[in-house]
Amino acid sequence: MKEQSLLVIGGGIAGLTTAIEAAEVGREVYIVEREPYLGGRVARMNRYFPKLCPPYCGLEINFRRIRSNPRVHVFTLAEVERVSGGPGNFEVTV
Repeated sequence: MKEQSLLVIGGGIAGLTTAIEAAEVGREVYIVEREPYLGGRVARMNRYFPKLCPPYCGLEINFRRIRSNPRVHVFTLAEVERVSGGPGNFEVTV
């Protein structure tokens, strides 16, 4: 069976976590984020729930994992323009 890649739309905390977990089990992952930075709303907060720690404490761990994994490809200042195909065989224009 051919290994399929994974497209994650949005580089917020949920998108980053999804991308990291998928890449660490062997999938090629592409993150598309329309902002110039990753982290989403969490990156703009003073503190976040549940530990009320500053955003860099949780995000820095995820950023380190992304940088060290060659299977994660990040596209910032980008948006999905078109999707065609079907399950297991999508083509996406960014």
